[in-house]
Amino acid sequence: MKKIKILPKVNIKKLAKKASKTLAKVYKKIETKPKQLKKIKKQIKSKSQIRFFQKLKEEKEKQKRKEKFIKLQAIKERNIEKKRIKDEELKIKNKELRIKEEELKLKLAEQKLKEQVEQRLQDQEQRRKDEDKRLREEAQRIRDEERRAREAAEQRLRDEQQRIRDEHQIRRDEEQRKRDEEEKRKIQKEKEKKKLEVKKIIEIEQKRLREEEDKKKYEAEEFRLKEWEKKFDEERKKSEEEEFLKEEDLKQKEEERRKKLLSEEENPTKIN
Repeated sequence: MKKIKILPKVNIKKLAKKASKTLAKVYKKIETKPKQLKKIKKQIKSKSQIRFFQKLKEEKEKQKRKEKFIKLQAIKERNIEKKRIKDEELKIKNKELRIKEEELKLKLAEQKLKEQVEQRLQDQEQRRKDEDKRLREEAQRIRDEERRAREAAEQRLRDEQQRIRDEHQIRRDEEQRKRDEEEKRKIQKEKEKKKLEVKKIIEIEQKRLREEEDKKKYEAEEFRLKEWEKKFDEERKKSEEEEFLKEEDLKQKEEERRKKLLSEEENPTKIN
């Protein structure tokens, strides 16, 4: 801050110059009068002359007292002016001190505000990180649940396939047993070929019909199994598509939230 220059109300230089001129005139008169007095003393010394010299001496003394008074007055005014200037300078210094104190207070307030803003930004960043972590954990939980559901469905499919294979094996074993028994019957029938020929033909025809019926049942069971597998594949594909849509929707939400947090970080005044 620039220092204010105070101009004195009384011009000391002019006053001193004026006093010096007055003193010069007085000294000049004093220097010229003694010469005149010496000449007069040489001529005549009367009572009137003595009174004149006495008066002249008194005037000289009076002039000296006047000059002394002027000097003292000038010194007094100069001292008063110096005191006034010092008081003004003290007031200015006090004012500057108050301004510096206000500036210090303002700097402290700015520093405190800056620290608060930084702390708020750090809190927002921590909340964003916590939210991202929560979303990741939620997405992982959903994926784990879907994986467990898919594995359970696949296990059920395997169990069903195994059950069907077991049933087919039981049926084949039964058929094999029947064939074995039939073979035994054939051996026995050969012994009684002539007697039971007609009966044998009927039994063979019945057997053919049963085999055709079993074949039809087997083909129908195979067709049902293929249809079930096809339906299961469609449901699995649909489940995978829904999972993909869920993941895309979650990614979109995460991206929107991230943009929102970035926007709040770039404009902290909106948060306040």
